[in-house]
Amino acid sequence: MDRWAQYLFEQHSEAELRSWAQRLKFFRFFRAFGGHANDGDSLDAAFAYQTTSQLESCLKDLGVEIVKFDSQPPQPELWVSYRGDEFSRFPSLVSGTTWMKQPGRCKIMDVDAFVWCGADRIKISVSEGYAVTEKNVMDAEKIETALARLALERIDPPRDTKNCICPKYYPDYFNS
Repeated sequence: MDRWAQYLFEQHSEAELRSWAQRLKFFRFFRAFGGHANDGDSLDAAFAYQTTSQLESCLKDLGVEIVKFDSQPPQPELWVSYRGDEFSRFPSLVSGTTWMKQPGRCKIMDVDAFVWCGADRIKISVSEGYAVTEKNVMDAEKIETALARLALERIDPPRDTKNCICPKYYPDYFNS
């Protein structure tokens, strides 16, 4: 087994990842970059949007709370150091919107998820710390019932890298 395969299947067998790939329609298993990245494995889904109203409609359809500020909230200044508690007071804003707060950790269909919006895409992640569990897969399947109703274009792969178990990099995982 080469080093990449050894890393990819370190936590989950190839058969398990193949099974998850065939069970999930929108979510894709992402194997963490690892090393000094301090990232974790996750199940990710992504959708493209073109306008803020599309984004708001999508978040509303998913039951995600939308927080908008009446005026621009204070933001960290470049090249200024902040203590952790000071920095955490600055809300993360969705790029390209008029002061919409990033959803971050939230619930979708009563499932813990992490939602992050870029200037033209929304990414939804499910994981448990640094790992993905069978429970996470079942939770993702539950969220997929809501994702199936979205009127947005799906982005597949949600992360364009071989770390993402998707048809582009692992086509044989998606053939019955």
